[in-house]
Amino acid sequence: MSYATQVIAASLRAARTAKGLSQRDLSALAGIPQAQISRIEAGTVDPRVTSLIAMANALDLELTLVPRKAVPAVKSIVRQSGGQADPTRGPSQKEITRIAETLSRLQVAMPNLDGVMRLQKTFADLQRFQLPTIEPETLRALRKALERIEVPSFQIEALTRSQDAMQKLRNQLAHQPFVPPEDASPRPAYSLDEDDA
Repeated sequence: MSYATQVIAASLRAARTAKGLSQRDLSALAGIPQAQISRIEAGTVDPRVTSLIAMANALDLELTLVPRKAVPAVKSIVRQSGGQADPTRGPSQKEITRIAETLSRLQVAMPNLDGVMRLQKTFADLQRFQLPTIEPETLRALRKALERIEVPSFQIEALTRSQDAMQKLRNQLAHQPFVPPEDASPRPAYSLDEDDA
């Protein structure tokens, strides 16, 4: 299996797990047998274009052919938008996804609870920062505090603790210096040269 195929397989698997879907769920959404999805994610088969398109659509992704010269610019834009299902983000990214799911669940279950809307807004602000650099334990503690809001006897206390924890995290991120990723070397978004090296 080629490196490109491995990257595609890892990206599809990461996008599926980030959405909280099982292979069976994705199979139902994409109309592809679960066994085929398993083989694609394991990298034991080269996926057909039709399978990739169906899986991408089901995962809210888009397949696009990009001129080779534009790839660094496109990767930079995707990285900045947070839209890439990056398999290297690991436990912190999983906790971020679980926090977002918990907040969505709270918003549906308690639409009139004023503090939930403030938490949702603060979390949206947080997502502009480099959340995956935060320790998973910190994010896990925040998620557990949010989950306690669902328990009626702990609701007010948990809401206050969650707001304090989220505000503290926001302040911490706002005041930390920006550290570019290790692989981020300065590159122009485009080149005026016509040579394709």
